[in-house]
Amino acid sequence: MPVVLLIHGLGMNNYFWVDPEKCSVLGGLAPLTVFLTDASKKSANTISFGALDPQTQGLWNCLKSAGFSLASWSQSQPLGPIQIAIDELKIVLETVRKKWPGKTIYLIGHSRGGLIARRFLLEERANDIEGLVTICSPHSGTGMAKFSHYLKPAGTFIEKIIPNKSKATLTKALTRLAVFLQSPAIAELTPESEFMVSMQKTLPREMRKLSFAGTSPALFQIIVRLPAGNHKVLKFPDMLAGIIPPGHLPKELTPGHGDALVSAASAKLSGSKHYNLPVNHVRAAYDNKVHRKILDFLCF
Repeated sequence: MPVVLLIHGLGMNNYFWVDPEKCSVLGGLAPLTVFLTDASKKSANTISFGALDPQTQGLWNCLKSAGFSLASWSQSQPLGPIQIAIDELKIVLETVRKKWPGKTIYLIGHSRGGLIARRFLLEERANDIEGLVTICSPHSGTGMAKFSHYLKPAGTFIEKIIPNKSKATLTKALTRLAVFLQSPAIAELTPESEFMVSMQKTLPREMRKLSFAGTSPALFQIIVRLPAGNHKVLKFPDMLAGIIPPGHLPKELTPGHGDALVSAASAKLSGSKHYNLPVNHVRAAYDNKVHRKILDFLCF
């Protein structure tokens, strides 16, 4: 069986694959589990994000159970320039080759991780790498950095309906999200950036390719327990559909067309077997259907 090397996305770490309870996202903005919770289970707390299904399984455990040799690493600068992560991938691959000499290798990347793998494959001759799998990777870039200024009115809207004691936490979270979306690392992923323009090349035809896109822009939900005892569920950033002027809603935030951060069209890897699934940007990597498709792909 081949070796599988997994590459995490922007602002995350190796725990993305191994243990979601220990992984934070968006540069430490929130725990990964916030983006994997189910709103069906209401909490006695004034405000909550729902509950995590105890059966939720990361791709690492799925592939390990199937008998694959696995490798991954935490990028030294997960919010830094993408070239730093590409250079680290080169070093990690040398370690993989020494540990499993003669074995073919598959690369699997989530979000920016897919671009790290793809750029490496465009730069380097790697005859032992047989295939690439990308999950919600912005192959044509993402325009979300341009829409960070819409977070301010979203915050104003939230502040009007949630209890006073919860406002400070959410305001801080939205502020950090706005800063994250305006960071140089995100700007590098805009469609017109120098990096993304340089990426518009095709991988070798003989390389096996598989890609996935999410089509649900409900990245997470906020469950508010109202004074009367009932609950209100706010899905973010779905609520921006009522704030952004008509005709300006990006594909990334349009139900059926994006996963909140990347559009389904951008997530399609040229020449790949591709699937669109009704999940958000993070949940795609934990979706059982995605896991089954990847297993079928690796075990062809």
